Amino acid sequence: MGIAFVVMVLLIALLVQSQNLIRKNQQYTERKEELEQELKDQEIRAEEIENLKDYVNSTEFIEKVARDKLGLVYEDEIIFKAEE
Repeated sequence: MGIAFVVMVLLIALLVQSQNLIRKNQQYTERKEELEQELKDQEIRAEEIENLKDYVNSTEFIEKVARDKLGLVYEDEIIFKAEE
C-alpha cells in the first residue's frame, strides 16, 4: 500500500510538471511568433530606409532640395513669379 501511495504521488507530480512544461512551451511558441513578425517588420523597415538612402543620394532629390529650399535654378532657366 505504501509503494502504491508513493507511485501515485510521483505520478501526480509528473503530471503537474508536464502541464507546466506544456504551458511554457505554448508561451515560448507565441513569443517566437511575435519575434518572427517583428523581425519581418524590421527587415521591411530596413529596406525602406535603404531605398530612402538611395533616393536622398539621387540627383532628383538634390535638385528638388536645391529648388525648394535654396531657390536655385539652372542658368538658362526662366522663372515666372505670380504677381501679388
